[in-house]
Amino acid sequence: MEKVNKILLLGSSGQIGSNLKKKLKLITKKVKILSKRELNLENLNSIKKVLDKIQPNLIINAAGYTKVDEAEKKKDKCFKINTLSTNEIAKWCYKNDCFLVHYSTVYIFDGKKKKPWKEGDKKKPKNFYGKTKLKGEVKIIKSKCNYLILRLNWIYNNHGENFPKKIIKKIKENKKIFLVNNQIGTPNHAGFISDISINIIKKVIIDKKNPKILNVSARGKANYYDFAKKIYEKLKNKYRDCSLTSINSEDYKKISSNKKTAERPLNSLLDITKLENFLKLKMPYWDDVLEKRINAIIKKYTK
Repeated sequence: MEKVNKILLLGSSGQIGSNLKKKLKLITKKVKILSKRELNLENLNSIKKVLDKIQPNLIINAAGYTKVDEAEKKKDKCFKINTLSTNEIAKWCYKNDCFLVHYSTVYIFDGKKKKPWKEGDKKKPKNFYGKTKLKGEVKIIKSKCNYLILRLNWIYNNHGENFPKKIIKKIKENKKIFLVNNQIGTPNHAGFISDISINIIKKVIIDKKNPKILNVSARGKANYYDFAKKIYEKLKNKYRDCSLTSINSEDYKKISSNKKTAERPLNSLLDITKLENFLKLKMPYWDDVLEKRINAIIKKYTK
């Protein structure tokens, strides 16, 4: 692709976007960041007007409705943001020769496969969130714009609503914590994902080679019990009355206060062979990434 003159970042307050916005000037100095107030993706008619005014030639769409359980109730809102707004953005990109980088999810797969999911595997979402993200991908591809779809799994961050925050809160309350052991994935810090994203985008621009769809993840696998245990190991000397109990997802549903949780895939592992070949480097293991970030996360949530 040609030189990037202006980047527009959507979703700057989210887990990925909040990390990306600090690093986009590594690509170009002209970066435009819009708040939800400046561009409400539920207002589909406003999207074209805003993009016409800004005229970016690279849009990074890190926006999305990501509340998986709530999506089962707020279907109209989830569909508008994850599918319909994506369609409007992609159509604008095609008409204006703009490169679109879009974040998607492993939840477009049903989780029944034993091995990690490859980019070209059959898609069959189990929940409404996954269905809207898959439809968003389809809209992008059908638009014929120049696109790059980055698929993610199990994102956590130093702020916002995420798994470490929930676990640390329960540990501080000295609760008995029940954790699902039969759903596997790869915990990925949003800062790590944003670093890899920058490397990918820069390589696409410089080499003029676009892989179109990439799984982006660290190496290794874990279940939620494994993930929580890594966090608790850093806190157990201070919070000794807390305990972690490993159970399967069916038993967890019986004891959960949230009886209407969305169904999640048992296997959320992503095959990153294509990513590593494209970047010509090996990804670190998830627990090594966590080890570098965990102290900052604990400091944030134990104040």
